[in-house]
Amino acid sequence: MRIPFFSEKTSSKSKRVKRPPVPRHADFSLISHFAESFNTLRTNLRFARLDTPVKVLLVTGAAPLEGKTTVAVNLAESFAFAGQKTLLMECDLRLETFSNLFPYDPKKGLSSLISETFDTAVEKGSLGRLSMGDLMTLIDLQEKTGTLTIADNSDAYQFSFHRGKLVSSVWKDRPEDERLASVLISSNRITSEQAAEALNRAGETGQRLGFILVNMGIVPPVHLSGPIRLQIMDTLSRAFNLSEARYSFEKTSHVMYERDIIDPIRFGGILTDELPGLRIRPFLYEQIASSTVKTDVKDLYVLPGGPTPPNPSEVLGSRRMSALMSMLKDAFDYEVLIIDSPPVTSVSDALILSAFADGVIITVCAGSLNRAIIHKAVDQLKQINAPILGFVLNRMNPREEKQYYSYYYKYYRDYYHKEKKQ
Repeated sequence: MRIPFFSEKTSSKSKRVKRPPVPRHADFSLISHFAESFNTLRTNLRFARLDTPVKVLLVTGAAPLEGKTTVAVNLAESFAFAGQKTLLMECDLRLETFSNLFPYDPKKGLSSLISETFDTAVEKGSLGRLSMGDLMTLIDLQEKTGTLTIADNSDAYQFSFHRGKLVSSVWKDRPEDERLASVLISSNRITSEQAAEALNRAGETGQRLGFILVNMGIVPPVHLSGPIRLQIMDTLSRAFNLSEARYSFEKTSHVMYERDIIDPIRFGGILTDELPGLRIRPFLYEQIASSTVKTDVKDLYVLPGGPTPPNPSEVLGSRRMSALMSMLKDAFDYEVLIIDSPPVTSVSDALILSAFADGVIITVCAGSLNRAIIHKAVDQLKQINAPILGFVLNRMNPREEKQYYSYYYKYYRDYYHKEKKQ
């Protein structure tokens, strides 16, 4: 695909490097060569096996100054003009490009969401501003170890976390006949005598009943996973349904739990797969929405990079970045996400970001880049199985293809003139 480029270099005194103004699809006639180039590129992408509900496209360059931001911005505008709700993400955190194109708060953006919003305190408060889904997500992203207590005037529930992962739950006032020992007795998996002995040991050692039952050889772990899973789900559901509840998180250096008991139960699976309330995150979604800019183009939204972090590669490769991408795809109704990424051969950011992409587009400046550098960029992406869709040859001079464009301009002009007469 060949794209013309019309811009001159400008200088900047900002600490963060600024790039030249980017020509925008919106500033050109819809039948101009410039606009038509991106419309053709967008159309070609429809046949690139991108059959996912949300298409995530990564636009990068083989090397610096290849015009990858020009391609990312105008491709996003082309999708938006076609009626598809599009989010353009500035993930080149070392440069300041979008500020020349879209007005936004420089203190808000991708980096502030990851380093500030996802660090929101969870030590104490009342449910409302933060929901249970917000709390669970923040504890996970902050990799906290300790106990979260959710309580109102009648009930109290405790959830223990180890490095952000849920490892146990307790409903303090669970009815006697619904407790684990009673459930196991009623299902004939243990006797009353075995339950009494195990409960006695649990009281003496502080260990959980399930661990003691397995240690004593009374119940195999596989027979415990079902009853414990049901109790966890019941506890979580009740806590999620509390109104006007208070929460507090007590941080500890460690949480006692038995991995051999936890692993068969798959707490992580319970949280991510079976609990709809976990995806109700009004605080986090509001913060993401407030960092996103509605542009002057209908259906085009922009998530700027935000303040420059000291460690861009670590930010982009973090679990928090992965969580942000998941929330953008799950909770917002974007049809296309376009990532403006740093060049492949300059830093590792593009390789990291390609893990989120359904397809990768590589921009190359016409006649100015050594083939060895292009091969190196492709090899680096292939090593991590990045889904390369193809190349965009940028900064083409339309005068060099004057006869080609003149012929098609005359053809379409005559065609439209003929249609108008009919």
